[in-house]
Amino acid sequence: MPDPAPSLWASVQALGNQIAHAWALAAAGVVVGIGQLLVSKEALSWRVVIGRAMTSGGLGMAAGAALSWAPDLPLVAQLGIAAALASLGTSGLERILTRIVGGREP
Repeated sequence: MPDPAPSLWASVQALGNQIAHAWALAAAGVVVGIGQLLVSKEALSWRVVIGRAMTSGGLGMAAGAALSWAPDLPLVAQLGIAAALASLGTSGLERILTRIVGGREP
């Protein structure tokens, strides 16, 4: 008869898989954010590059929230959502949410 309570090792492995998954989503966001910086005419400083990497990585990790609506969503689809969110950036997401909520544009 199988053990009804998961073992500590199984719990640690599951947590490790979730952390690796989150890092993959963050990495997708970072790559898109840095790519956007490289093609822009904006003056690059370490502060700008690190700031863009952090915000884009955070937006990429937000793609994991899609699992709330579609728990069986494949990793490739989540990476696509991560890239799209990072590509939109914070200002693009703000405009979309403003239109959805019905407010006026800032």
